[in-house]
Amino acid sequence: MTTFTNAVNDLEQARKFFHRLSVDDQLAWLWFVYEKVGETITPAAPGAAAAKIAEGLYAQVKHQSKQDQLETMRAIAQQDADNLISREYGSLSANTKLAFWYALAIGMDRGEIIAMPDHYELSQQGHELLAAIETLDFEAQITLLRNAVEPMGAAPKADAII
Repeated sequence: MTTFTNAVNDLEQARKFFHRLSVDDQLAWLWFVYEKVGETITPAAPGAAAAKIAEGLYAQVKHQSKQDQLETMRAIAQQDADNLISREYGSLSANTKLAFWYALAIGMDRGEIIAMPDHYELSQQGHELLAAIETLDFEAQITLLRNAVEPMGAAPKADAII
């Protein structure tokens, strides 16, 4: 493995590696983390976050077409200030952002949110970062996830309502 295994010892380095992944690899990585460690994340994210706010943002995404859902998730990951949901997401606390991504993953499981394509192949770097998070203890996993999703989303635009 490359230096991604260093993520076990340096969560800040792991966060930087995550943000160097392509946008689609970031989204895929979040999905694969949910699949591998989602059950242990369940009590941490919703319990510490403003669940109703995360649910409201999730509902906005849920009511979009599948293609628009994907574009919204990409906009959030890319910090797109021209996307309203990205700006709304940008105003959330780190724990609420984590709860939002958790809700999206559950929605993907339920078929409410566009699913990961069966043919999608996560990059080697994504696989290595995924392997690294599996070796972390629960607290470090949550910290890495929170650090990964916290900078996503955009700040409100000067001429926008949000």
